[in-house]
Amino acid sequence: MKTIKSIWIIVIISAISAIFFNQLNLTKLPKELVRDHETVTTADDNSYLRPAINFNTTGVWKNGMQGTISYFLRPPGYGAIYYLALQISQNHPLVVIKILQVLLFSISVYCLYFIAFSLIKNHRLALLVSIIYGIFPIASNFLFYTLTEGVAPALLIFYIFFLLKAQHQQPQKTKLIYLTIAAILFAILFAIRPVLGIFIGLIPIFIFLSFKHLKQKILYSLIFVTIGYNLMGLWQYRNYKITNQYVGLNPIYFADNNSIYRPTFQEFWNLPLGWAEDGSKVHSYMLPFWENTIKGDTSKIYIDAIINNFPEYVQHYFGKQRLTNVLTNYQQSILVQKDYYDKDIPIPLTPIPQETKTVEQIKALVNAYKHKFWFTYYVVAPIKVYIKMGLHSNLSLHIFQETYRGLFFMETLRWVSFLIHSSCFIAIFLTLFNYKTTQKSHYFLYFLTFIYLIYLCYFQRGIEERYTLPVLSILLIALVSSLNSIYQFLIIKK
Repeated sequence: MKTIKSIWIIVIISAISAIFFNQLNLTKLPKELVRDHETVTTADDNSYLRPAINFNTTGVWKNGMQGTISYFLRPPGYGAIYYLALQISQNHPLVVIKILQVLLFSISVYCLYFIAFSLIKNHRLALLVSIIYGIFPIASNFLFYTLTEGVAPALLIFYIFFLLKAQHQQPQKTKLIYLTIAAILFAILFAIRPVLGIFIGLIPIFIFLSFKHLKQKILYSLIFVTIGYNLMGLWQYRNYKITNQYVGLNPIYFADNNSIYRPTFQEFWNLPLGWAEDGSKVHSYMLPFWENTIKGDTSKIYIDAIINNFPEYVQHYFGKQRLTNVLTNYQQSILVQKDYYDKDIPIPLTPIPQETKTVEQIKALVNAYKHKFWFTYYVVAPIKVYIKMGLHSNLSLHIFQETYRGLFFMETLRWVSFLIHSSCFIAIFLTLFNYKTTQKSHYFLYFLTFIYLIYLCYFQRGIEERYTLPVLSILLIALVSSLNSIYQFLIIKK
């Protein structure tokens, strides 16, 4: 009873902490970065919110872009939440969104305690995990944003919570009820943040470890995995009916996209990520290149700016002339796009010869780089990305990075957060080596979390801290669990 009272106190303080830091951040942001005095404005807002706004007024789910891509640029999950907010309050949907996201975050702190206790078997340490996650401002930075990170971390926690509840139930009927809830939560999560789809693997794992008979294991796995995939399956079917083709989970490069996100940029992106270039830096020289060319300015200074940002060994290996020729052709392909861009019409779905030529040239650069600098591409770069993912404070709010930066209390907060966050990315390795004493279902939870991180650093590579936020709760459990194991080992050794 005392522990339950403690966790509810932590939940309440977590809500207060989240509201305080995020509201303070809003007051310190430049006005142009705040939407309707309520949320932080981002470049992705329109693509997430506009479909819900259009559906509310016209009954058609699409954003304001031209072309077929406007029907499915983003998965529908977060937009559906905004649509719900619009139904609750037409005048103040952003207020509803903020309240909902703070509530989900606070309840997730409660659920996280039970997940941590299930994995660590220590009430005090489970409370410690909840305190770090909930009260310490390391996990609540996106609650006043209209981005998937405002809800995805909480939904992943709920999903794991109900899987563990199912595992611990003896009556089969109760077990199946909890599994159903978990599968539905995953379906919602998958429709919000498809990259988290890897965690569907927890359903068959928990089922195989919870039921005795093989037929039950197979049957229930098929049923609940199907439930988990049903929303995304319906979304993909709808998109197929519109386009007569499978558009994928992240169709940002769909053929009629009349923005920078063309096949040329998709292929170019693979080149600087080969040496683990930061995504924001790539955008810092590619956006001016595209924006000026689409206006008709093909000055060589934009090409030189790109090449000069490449490492010297890359410039030397390819030669500036070859790189210049490729980027000049890239400019020419943008000029073809300009004809459609100026008329504000979608680009035809048929391939553009100039783009196809440029894509092949860039692909040749990427393949040559992989062949010549294979160790950098396949080993060094992913390790660098993994280090980048871990070695920061995870305090992204303006007040932490700008307003109060340099003040003693802020630097202390940043350093403590840095130590906690970076240690989490070490601890996940330690949990993987502890497989002999870790319960199988718990071990697979850590393992899938690690696989998700490997996906980010090896395949995606364009890292932002919000990509790792959904699994921060599991990483914190891994950290506290590892520290406890080390402590117990030292005590026994003495």
